[in-house]
Amino acid sequence: MEICFASHSHKLELKYADTPYYCSGCDQLGFGLSYICSKGCNFFLHEQCGKPQTTIDYPFSKKCVLKFRDGGPGIDSPCDACGKKIKRFHYRCMCSFVKRHLHPFCLPGEKTLDVVNGLTLHLQKAATSNCLHCGNKDIWSKIRGWAYVSSCGTYNYHVSCVKEIINKNWTNGFFTGKNDPFQTVKLQFPEDMDKMNQKIVERKRKIPKRKHAEALLGILLNVFTGNPVGLIGAAQTYFG
Repeated sequence: MEICFASHSHKLELKYADTPYYCSGCDQLGFGLSYICSKGCNFFLHEQCGKPQTTIDYPFSKKCVLKFRDGGPGIDSPCDACGKKIKRFHYRCMCSFVKRHLHPFCLPGEKTLDVVNGLTLHLQKAATSNCLHCGNKDIWSKIRGWAYVSSCGTYNYHVSCVKEIINKNWTNGFFTGKNDPFQTVKLQFPEDMDKMNQKIVERKRKIPKRKHAEALLGILLNVFTGNPVGLIGAAQTYFG
């Protein structure tokens, strides 16, 4: 399938990109099935940016409709999904009470990610706990960011972090353009889960040491203040 694009003189072909790229429409990372210059120019468009829908429904509100816009440079609004700045192509909420902005490629076709047998992550409006990739619950203070979340709420990946994982693994040669890019998240998940569990274990190890130090401080404080009852209690805590 070919299309013509006003800002590019050559026809664009819909095919799989050989490497990750930055979209000429929205200036965001791209991969997979894309519109690519038939003459080999360094011009790429996400499939969603090459033939965008005029309007779309906001995934987390039945009342919210977003309209496609080419806003041009200088837009200083973050994307509701990934938190990165909107530059050109985007969807804007038509509501009067709230203004949401979304990159076309941040509207994932994948609503779920199967990371291991029996464990599926579902697309949600925000993470319920720290992201396995970046270690933060929110992308930054003003933007929570969409996330893939497990049913138990323990395992989370920001949508933006999923893109980073795909880009990293693609750059390292773990898969090619015709493979499902989201499969690389499945390969990454065991490593990220082990890191999270290791942090939990280390945190639990630090708790007894902290309690031990607090008890010792309590003994010294009660010695100096001459409180025999408090001293006995603190000593019992310290010596277990």
